Amino acid sequence: MSSATSATMDFPILGLLPLLPLLGSIFVFLRRDKGELTQKASGWFATTFAVAAFAVALFSFTVLNGSGVGALSYTFQPWFHVGDLKVNFGFRFDNLTAVMCLIITGVGSLIHLYAIGYMEGDPHRKRFFSYLNLFLFAMLLLVLGDNLLMMFVGWEGVGLCSYLLIGFWHKEMPNAVAGQKAFVVNRIGDAGFLMGIFTLFWMAGTVTFTELASGVSALPPGVIEFAAFALFVGAMGKSAQIPLYIWLPDAMAGPTPVSALIHAATMVTAGIYMIARTGFLFAAAPTTSMIIMIIGSLTALVAATIALVQWDIKKVLAYSTVSQLGFMFMAMGAGAYSNGMFHVVTHAFFKACLFMGAGSVIIGCHHEQDMRRFGGLRKYMPWTFATYFVATLAIAGFPFLSGFFSKDAILWTVFSADNLSAEVTFLGFPVNQICWGVGAFTALLTAFYMTRSLMLTFFGSYRGHDGHHDHHSDGHHHDSHGSDTHSASHGAHGGDPHESPWVVTVPLALLAVLSAGFGYLYGHDLIHFLGAWTRPDMLTPHEELAKNPLYHTLELVSIGIALVGIGLAVFVYAVQPKIVQSLAHALPGLYQALSNKWWVDELYDLIVVRPLRTVSGLLFTLIDRAVIDSSVNGAGMVVEASGDVVHRVHTGHLSAYLLWMFAGSVAFAVIWFLL
Repeated sequence: MSSATSATMDFPILGLLPLLPLLGSIFVFLRRDKGELTQKASGWFATTFAVAAFAVALFSFTVLNGSGVGALSYTFQPWFHVGDLKVNFGFRFDNLTAVMCLIITGVGSLIHLYAIGYMEGDPHRKRFFSYLNLFLFAMLLLVLGDNLLMMFVGWEGVGLCSYLLIGFWHKEMPNAVAGQKAFVVNRIGDAGFLMGIFTLFWMAGTVTFTELASGVSALPPGVIEFAAFALFVGAMGKSAQIPLYIWLPDAMAGPTPVSALIHAATMVTAGIYMIARTGFLFAAAPTTSMIIMIIGSLTALVAATIALVQWDIKKVLAYSTVSQLGFMFMAMGAGAYSNGMFHVVTHAFFKACLFMGAGSVIIGCHHEQDMRRFGGLRKYMPWTFATYFVATLAIAGFPFLSGFFSKDAILWTVFSADNLSAEVTFLGFPVNQICWGVGAFTALLTAFYMTRSLMLTFFGSYRGHDGHHDHHSDGHHHDSHGSDTHSASHGAHGGDPHESPWVVTVPLALLAVLSAGFGYLYGHDLIHFLGAWTRPDMLTPHEELAKNPLYHTLELVSIGIALVGIGLAVFVYAVQPKIVQSLAHALPGLYQALSNKWWVDELYDLIVVRPLRTVSGLLFTLIDRAVIDSSVNGAGMVVEASGDVVHRVHTGHLSAYLLWMFAGSVAFAVIWFLL
């Protein structure tokens, strides 16, 4: 498998792609504070820099398509040279990079525009938009780097920005804790990523992608498997897979634009991109690929089951994101990296639209995000309803919408995968077909819980007049889970819901259009465009698929799954809503497990957090205080005592000084004669 055509063209304009958002971040942050005017202008300045970066990405994409070369590249200068390791500070813009850059800057620009309306009235908007631009810079650095170390710099950069943005309202303890949790959990994955980098350099002598692609075949199979698995550990952390997924649901504590940007459209797909970028390595590691497929399918299923019973609208979308990432990893494990990237693109559209639609609902419903307090909002918020409706159908896999095409492509490649997973059996069935079954059932759950959120939010009658929440002094209310509800200047509590301003609804409309039509119009073209990043045996021309009766059978199964899931949710929540209570009473153990998210957080707290805190407390008491502090304090006491002695000697009387001089002379003479 080849990662790209070898021919490249020098293209210095690439330097502008990450530079523009970096300049925007610095410019917005350093602007002199002139009150409300500066805060308002900061959003527009940051959005302008993001749109400019999108224009550069679009121009670079046009040049790449018309140049006939495999990639555009630009090397600023040698970064460092240590022993045999030579690393350049350089960028590479090929088909895979182009797709990611267009998503990052395009969807990122829409989210910047949306944030202008969502963050209206927040006293710290300048800092917020500076962080958003800084995030774009780090993400572009990650995807543009032509070697693993450049990628790792961007990798750590998005981790830092995620910490800053998740904990943006850091005066609330749940938000600060959520930011810390994301940062710490990602460090575990980063350790694996570094081990993979070190292994490849040690055995291959390089970290540059093009050199690794040409030299990986010479490495021993065991080394390839170890390096691939180590890199996969890094991807598990950043892209929230079992067991490192626990940070992402808590990350909903950040403002909704952060959820849309980082946890729907860009950062969480960094692990997917890394596997696709190093696909030449994973294609040669069948055991690791099988593990990726299995973990991806389990993550998709577990997260979907938790999403079934969530009441916080953003928590539903958070677990949905974890589940959809599992689908992407299933494609990666099957070796169909282009299909996984296809779902990355469609997911960016419909999940960003869903998160931003949820934020619009939060604004319109006066800071509320419990779906039990919604209902009937389609009458009050027609634009938000229309866009949320389209995005829900897309993620549910409704026929001919974007999510249907990308999810169907993943399920087909998993079912037809013929690598090691097809040879290993469980209960008489090949592992890849078991993973297909898990994925198909998860798709049914996805259609159900997303339609559930649509029904509870927009249909029925409005239930928000029953009670109220307290209003926090900082202008934001946060529930017990750390979720955000924006309240800065959208009216007081109470009253009827209202539609959001145009800066919120226009990005929603654009994303809804992409969620509806992108898969039908450009899906197969995108898979072909990224064909170099797929194992040749997994890249079947669409013309051949059209002649395959098994493919059409599975396609009909996918359609049936989506329609059954949607219809079942409509029946349960519109026709027979008492069924939910009956099931909860009939299966109390299962309902309790799902409501408590399978007690995973409690398990981590028992076996990881508490032991670490206990050990840390012992080290603090025995080492820090007993040894280090005692040594420092003891040294201070010695100095203080010696100073007191010297102070007593210096009496200020001449006769005393003469006596000490005489005694010293006698002592010196005695020592001299004795020696």
